[in-house]
This record gives sequence, C-alpha cells and structure tokens, in this order.
Amino acid sequence: MSQSNFDRSFALIAIIAVAIGIVAGFWVLGTPNRQRLIAADRERIQDLRSIVWRLYEDAEKARDRGQPVALPESLEGRDRTTDPITKLAYEYHRLSETTYELCAEFATDSSTYPLSPAPRDGQEKDWQHPQGRHCFEFDVTEDASPAFR
Repeated sequence: MSQSNFDRSFALIAIIAVAIGIVAGFWVLGTPNRQRLIAADRERIQDLRSIVWRLYEDAEKARDRGQPVALPESLEGRDRTTDPITKLAYEYHRLSETTYELCAEFATDSSTYPLSPAPRDGQEKDWQHPQGRHCFEFDVTEDASPAFR
C-alpha cells in the first residue's frame, strides 16, 4: 500500500470517527435547541422555588408574631412571578389558608434529563414534571426545606 493510499484511508477513517462522535454527542446531550429548552425549564423551577420560599418565610413571620397563617389571594406585586421565556405569569391557586399550588408550562419532560448534576438526597424528584402544564402543591405549615435542595 502506497503512502498516499494510506493517507487517504487514514483521513477517511478520521472523518468517519469525527462524524460518529458528533452524532453520538447530539444523541446523548440533545441538540442545542433542546439544551435551551432544558435550561429554560430549570430556570422555571428556580423561580417556583423562590416563590415557595417567600411564601414559607411569610408564614413563618406570621407564626413568630402569633398571627394566623394566611396565604395571599394572588402573587401580584411580587418579583419573579413570570415565566422568563413566555413572559406569562406563573399560575398560583390558593387552595386553603395554608395550601396552594403553583403551575407552569414546561417545554420538556424532566424524566428525560437530570434536574441538576448531582441530586441531593433524592429531593430533585419533588420537582419532576411532564412536558406541558404541570402544577405542584405545597403547604406552608410543613417544612419547606426539601423544596429548596
């Protein structure tokens, strides 16, 4: 085999290996657009966590003052209550004096990717969601710490 045939064969094998690597990367990680959708859903979860934390803090302050815990009728006037992509408000529904649900429209199904690089104590499962509209229910009288891990 001449040197030029060897060089062509080697170049062809290298091109095939690179192409396989690129295809495998898209198969494992998804396309750049899919990664953007996943990042947007992670941001939505962070926003919802922030809302949960603020409502829990408000309830703690009421308990510390000896006042009854009462959830607000709406989230108007609070920050981070709108979806960063669609600019629509997250849905908040007061279910009782101490329970409520938060809903968001998710672009992806979280069962197809990890919510964080290393879930801590399995708490990330609490934020699993399907693609589309999904609601999470909370009670401000329960320990809110799992919602923030």
